[in-house]
Amino acid sequence: MVLATEQKNRTPDDIPLNDAVTSGKDYILSVFPNGRPTKTATSPNVDGVIQWYSGWLNRQLQNLPSSISGRLRSFPQIFRDVAELGESGYSIDDIATSLLQSDLIGMSNCDEKQVSTLLVFAIIGWQTMLYQAAFQTCPPQQLAVADVLDGYIGQAFMKLKQDQSQASRCLSDFLLGFGLMLPKEDMCISDDPEDCGAFENISVVDPSQFNASLLHSMAQIKIKWVDVIAPHLEFDKATNTMFLFRYPSFCMANISPEHEANGVIHGCAAVCGDNENWASKTEVTQFLHEILLSYRLLFGQSKDSRRLFQSLHVFEGMKPEEHDLLLQQLCCNKSFTLPSPTKEREFYRLRRDFPVLRSRIASLQQHVANFKPRGWREIWKDKRDSAQWYTFWAVIIFGGLGIILSLAQTVLQAAQLAGSQKP
Repeated sequence: MVLATEQKNRTPDDIPLNDAVTSGKDYILSVFPNGRPTKTATSPNVDGVIQWYSGWLNRQLQNLPSSISGRLRSFPQIFRDVAELGESGYSIDDIATSLLQSDLIGMSNCDEKQVSTLLVFAIIGWQTMLYQAAFQTCPPQQLAVADVLDGYIGQAFMKLKQDQSQASRCLSDFLLGFGLMLPKEDMCISDDPEDCGAFENISVVDPSQFNASLLHSMAQIKIKWVDVIAPHLEFDKATNTMFLFRYPSFCMANISPEHEANGVIHGCAAVCGDNENWASKTEVTQFLHEILLSYRLLFGQSKDSRRLFQSLHVFEGMKPEEHDLLLQQLCCNKSFTLPSPTKEREFYRLRRDFPVLRSRIASLQQHVANFKPRGWREIWKDKRDSAQWYTFWAVIIFGGLGIILSLAQTVLQAAQLAGSQKP
């Protein structure tokens, strides 16, 4: 097999690793479909949307072990080559071999293939944001993803490590070794009977009865914002924690306006339906659309939820230029125009609007439905059934007033009787 990069003439950029990202954005934007010229756009149109990415990528590079960073001769060229081959579906092993043959990684001893493989594994994670590679947490013969979910084992991450020998498999089969990072539409793999029941029985979601404010204030669900896209909307019942991806502009950057281009994340899709559990390229795009729409469902369509978002401090401790401004717009604007064909609705049918995230939303909806308010404060906040809420409080208020009036009348009658009996 002849790789694409072997047919090119190389001119190393000789840019130091620490300055590789800040020296220019062109090579970064080029890995995103929405950042490339199209028939209607002659210049990248994603720069203002995903401006946080260069700072984020710089932080990832700072975590590279010196045994890797010290060997890189041109990180921009490496980054571009990994993206080009990743989009085409080459395996991590093939891409690592190509980098070595192109003399982009310095060779010092017999472990150069392990070093190259680990680097490619990390870069694929950065370019897809499906996972974050973990360094120096396992033997050199293994590849590991970071435990960003604090020990929770769910759909996206079922294992955190696997042998490097598996890197010779196609990207979809290799990543499946960690978990179902890119699930197919209308699929529930949970072993929990309650989740399976919710998947089959819950078909419609009303934003007024399913939103972040209700999840947080009534069901006491905590929100953990993560830098990886795969576990978006997964729910850890043990800790009552919901995981949300905090960089929605990454989804926007990977949705080609004219469906002309695919990103590296599309290169991780199953080929021709070979994997019955893994998403196709079309389903990957659908997944990206649904993630954008989910912020409107959770926050944007509820006044209380929009107020809640303002108090969450999603990017606390980060520089302002590393904040994703699109997240603020999606979660705080009363109205927002989503990329076609995604539509904001008064009611959502899960099969139509959230076929990929269907099982996760149904599980959360079931959890809220099972929640029983305790105490007057929780009863006051529980507005899932507005008619029942108004009826309950009307009975309490008017019934209470009736009791008070009856009691006052009794007291007055007793006073009058006592007065009439005086000599």
